[in-house]
Order: sequence, then C-alpha cells, then structure tokens
Amino acid sequence: MERMVLEAQTRSSMSKGQRKQLRGEGKVPAVIYGRGEDTLPLTVDGRILRQGLITGGSNVIVDLAVKDKGKKNRQETVMFKDVQRDIIYQDRIIHVDFIRISMTDKIEVAVTLNFIGEAAGLIEGGVFSMVTREVAIKCLPGDIPEHFDVDISALKIGDSLAADALDIDQKFEVLTPPDTLLAQILAPMAEEKPEVGEGEETAAEVTVAAAETSEAEAAGEE
Repeated sequence: MERMVLEAQTRSSMSKGQRKQLRGEGKVPAVIYGRGEDTLPLTVDGRILRQGLITGGSNVIVDLAVKDKGKKNRQETVMFKDVQRDIIYQDRIIHVDFIRISMTDKIEVAVTLNFIGEAAGLIEGGVFSMVTREVAIKCLPGDIPEHFDVDISALKIGDSLAADALDIDQKFEVLTPPDTLLAQILAPMAEEKPEVGEGEETAAEVTVAAAETSEAEAAGEE
C-alpha cells in the first residue's frame, strides 16, 4: 500500500478571493474531518499533492505533518475523501477533503479491476465488454491493494463474469452486490445488408434494363 508524507499548515476561514490567491501561490486549501474530531481547515503544497496522487492514486495513505501557529505540531493519518479539480485544467487541484483513519480499523474503499488474459471468446471473434471498472471493499488501510487482477481467459462468447466470481483473499470484504456484472464477451455483430424497398431497383437492375431498352431500340431501327 502506497504511503506518503505531506506537510500542512492550519488556516482560518477564507473568502473566495483569498482562496484564489492561495492557489496562485501553489497552495491548495484542504480540510480534515472524521473519527469524532473537529474539522480542521488546512493548506497543503499543490505540487507535492499532485505527485502523491499520480504515484499512489486516491487510495494512498497520507501522513500529515500539521503545523499550527502558536501550538505544538501534530500528526494526522488520513486518506483522500474528495479531490476537486478545475473543470478545464484537470491537473489543477482546487480543494481536498481528507478523512481521518486508524490503521487498526477497517475502512471502505473502491479498488480498480485489472482484467488479464485473452478470453477464449475473443479468439472466436467475440467482443470484450467491460461493464464495471471497480468494486467496493472493506479492509484494513494497510491492506488496500492497488488493483485486483481478474482473469478472463475462460470466458467464451456469451459468457459473463459477476462480482461473486472474484477470486480474492478473505481479508477483503466485497461490498459490491454479488450479482453485479463486471465483464462479458459479446457475439460479433453481423453485417447488415441493405434491403431493397418496394418499388426500388438496384443499380444492377437499372443497368440491365437500360441495356435491354437500347437493344430493343437498335433492333427497331434495322
């Protein structure tokens, strides 16, 4: 499980203009909440924050070193609850919600599915359809996997794979409903031939008719 260290600074409530100025300085406004403790407004370094998300993803465990003016520095173990990005520039983070966690208490997270193997149905000309990209599980923070490998080699045309077929360690409690469809192998789509409507002629029929008319006219002239 990825883990990162991030420095944070406590802050007071800010106006919209102050938050905009803060982002212009490369900082990102954030808050921490959860586990029955007070919500704590913070600022964090935007560059280090982006690097951590790229390396570890949204399920990374964050060790926050919180600096509070006039008070003793504190440590907070948190995870990302919500990451708000700029609508146009997706690499620009505008706000982050952190949630406090305990390394000894299970939490709910979403884990990406990594489909591996070549399905037998694909060799037969079928089409692979991924229906669900991730599943919800409950486990200890230190056990959170980067992804689950899902072998689709045995799937033939018409076969499907549901959540109850996941072969994963018992330390993971799958919260996604067991009948949730994860992937399937569809039959290849048959090519549709254009139909000739009533009163319509094909190009070949028109050509033959024109040729016959020309021959008849030539015979009449002789």
